[in-house]
Amino acid sequence: MSSIDLSSLLRLQLPRGGIDFSSFSSLCASAARLLPDKSLPVAVAAVAGYLVICNAVRFRSINRLKKKLGYTDRRSLSRMTGDDAQTIMRHMILEEFPTMSELGLQFALFKTYGIETISKLLVATKNLADKENSSKRYEDTSIIFTEFMTSMPTSSRHMQAVARINYLHAPYIASGKILNEDLLYTLAVSAIEPARFIGLNEWRATTEMERCAIGTFWKSLGDAMGIKYEGHLARAGQWADGLEFHEDISAWAREYEMEHLRPADTNVAASRELVRLMNWHVPGFLKPFAQDALVVLMGDRVRDAFRFEEPGILPAAIIYTTLALRRFALRFFCLPRLRPLKAFSDEDPTTGRIQHYYYLVHPWYNPSTLWSRWGPEALFRRLSGGFAPGEKSHMPEGFLWNEIGPKAQVGKGSAEMDVHVERMKGLQRGKCPFSGAA
Repeated sequence: MSSIDLSSLLRLQLPRGGIDFSSFSSLCASAARLLPDKSLPVAVAAVAGYLVICNAVRFRSINRLKKKLGYTDRRSLSRMTGDDAQTIMRHMILEEFPTMSELGLQFALFKTYGIETISKLLVATKNLADKENSSKRYEDTSIIFTEFMTSMPTSSRHMQAVARINYLHAPYIASGKILNEDLLYTLAVSAIEPARFIGLNEWRATTEMERCAIGTFWKSLGDAMGIKYEGHLARAGQWADGLEFHEDISAWAREYEMEHLRPADTNVAASRELVRLMNWHVPGFLKPFAQDALVVLMGDRVRDAFRFEEPGILPAAIIYTTLALRRFALRFFCLPRLRPLKAFSDEDPTTGRIQHYYYLVHPWYNPSTLWSRWGPEALFRRLSGGFAPGEKSHMPEGFLWNEIGPKAQVGKGSAEMDVHVERMKGLQRGKCPFSGAA
């Protein structure tokens, strides 16, 4: 059995443009001649073949979408419609980057807790900052955001989700407890943080088309929520496309944070409750590390606003190394998702109820099936002190839109929501929001 010629092996080089099928056979043949065991070439061929397939199909989905929609350069982005932006957003959230999209949105929620006018209201209303109500309100918030981020802007479900959040906000806006700046900042971080988390931690960076879709979508949603941009964003009413809107709202958010993202007692109360929910299933002895991990990801300014102690070097090193390894593995060793995730059931044709397939702590609106109650995920949740679907109080039959929100508002607001829906129909939400936008 001859030994491997190490110098010859080191001279094997991959093509500059990445692995392709034309180079695959020569690569395997060269490697096989150097290997001592005749059975090893089969293993080498299998591994190399898998890597070739991963490389060949990893970008296929985004390339197909770009070709289908026709957004090939910056000039073409100025005609992006709300419908196309939604299609691109759905592709990002449910196919390409589900993990970092969700994590980014969670940290966007974190950031809003660092604004005293927002956290003060949350604590006062006991919605997202109280142990009794926080879990349901978290799930309700997640449902509203996921629905209007993944359904077409002209669909009934999208408009119902937006109408519900408008209804829930309306009395606080009327009383001056929710300011336009609060809504604008929430809109800003919802656009900024998922894109930032994807850019830092995912297997590829977002494309110009995707970044434009983010700006286009959130501009359109801000219009539907009645958020005012004049006097806040530099080019209000003059944006050519979603990229310009995203640039302006990002610049405004940075300036706003310099003045308003600062320590306050209500920030602390709200943030500790969200940390408790996010670390619910972490074993007790690991909870300090899990909290440090969250603090590492939230950054210095947010950490100071919540009065968390600065984490040590070890947690930071572990978190960043883990994220880097994940990014590398996804890019080179993982095939793309075969089908998009499904967050919701179809609307029941008889009752109109919708079931939600994901949850953080309590399984609100999750269907009760043998798998959901006793499958691997359910067993893990039970063993870690969590909950599996099935309890009647968690409404496994699903929700109606007028049941989303604080307990005092359950079953209320249908007429007011209908008014919001009719107003949105007049906004032509599937069109380009920058054609005469204000």
